Amino acid sequence: MKKHFFTILILVSTLCASAVERVSLDALQSDWTKYENQTIVLSTPLVVCGSFYDSLVLAPERLFCPEERAIGLADGDSTMYYEWVARNREASVCLHCRNQYYKVRTGDIVRGLKARVTGERQLLTGKSIRTRHIAKDRLSKPKKGELRIVGANIENYFADLGGYAHKRTTPKQLALKTRKLTAALRAMHADVIACCEMQVGDKAPQLLLETLNKGGKKYAYVTMPLENMDRIGGCFLYDTERVRPYAQPISAYHDTTDHYYARMFAVGFEEIATGERLIISVNHFKSKRPGRTQYDTNQRRMMNTDSLLTMLPLATEVFGDEDILLLGDYNCYTQEQPIQTIVRAGYADMLPQGQAKDYSYSYKGEAGYLDRCFASPTMASQIVRVRPWHVNADWYYQHGAYKMKDKSLHRYADHDPIIVDIKLGK
Repeated sequence: MKKHFFTILILVSTLCASAVERVSLDALQSDWTKYENQTIVLSTPLVVCGSFYDSLVLAPERLFCPEERAIGLADGDSTMYYEWVARNREASVCLHCRNQYYKVRTGDIVRGLKARVTGERQLLTGKSIRTRHIAKDRLSKPKKGELRIVGANIENYFADLGGYAHKRTTPKQLALKTRKLTAALRAMHADVIACCEMQVGDKAPQLLLETLNKGGKKYAYVTMPLENMDRIGGCFLYDTERVRPYAQPISAYHDTTDHYYARMFAVGFEEIATGERLIISVNHFKSKRPGRTQYDTNQRRMMNTDSLLTMLPLATEVFGDEDILLLGDYNCYTQEQPIQTIVRAGYADMLPQGQAKDYSYSYKGEAGYLDRCFASPTMASQIVRVRPWHVNADWYYQHGAYKMKDKSLHRYADHDPIIVDIKLGK
């Protein structure tokens, strides 16, 4: 009798399991109320667009920030902009689950998702789900005869603890940040690294170079002019055996009453092997305000743009060269007003060409380019390739380098670096 009881129990369990309906995402989105409080299996493969403490944002493909696709609010109301806002919302679902959020990466694939529908665009599972990681983003070395220039936001690298950015940062956490950052910078094989978000002055770059130069490398640095003294700014690290700076750096110094105007400066570099020269400007525009639209701080970024475009003719005069490369964190997506103003001024946007589905930053489930590469006409013809290196943006956005205790170089910052290979004199 007991044997028959267990046989019946197994049969009932099997029938219940097989009764779970397979549903496509399109069918689910067409009528959420039909499936509410039911457990379903989604037949549509989904991509992880965002990873949070207790939930994942999923969609059939990566979601991109509306301003990456259409002119936004700062340039006047845009019908296409609102269409992208609605499209992103309708395409995505929020899955509440028990995943270890730092082990799930943006871009991971989810197949055969089994979950309960709790409301419109809301799914729930009482356990963790299995995701398929995307292939690791490998970065090859530059080819012979090429220089590699990197634009990298290194996310608040401060040598002085207890200061502006990290009041609760401990020496141990700073050492962890330094180790991860050093590993990433070495892996880039860069001749020049244009850094954003480094503490202005000598302490931070000197601390970083103590580790970076172990093993025979010979990097030096050029920091922002002292007139730009700020809590956070820019810095160039360069391989002394490959390039050397010439003349004094110049800045877009504008107004000491607002430190956001002081975050653009340019340096002239000479390739030692050939004597060829170029000008590199590292620029950090006013950040967006969380929870607000780009209109909120667009005016300040436009002031940054004006200051930058005023500085560049002076850079050509001071350094005696028209080959200008603009790198940095512009805190603007491709269709926003500051980016389009720089393009209209004659500086080619080197990233979106053939890379419309790529990105350097991810925020709340939407990706896009905040980190840019512009080039003057004479510089653009000498650029061999440009691409973001995805070592940061795909990892959980609040799980920064100060907390990630793994031994990888991933998530040393929140932005992906932009890798630029050039051949001067080409």
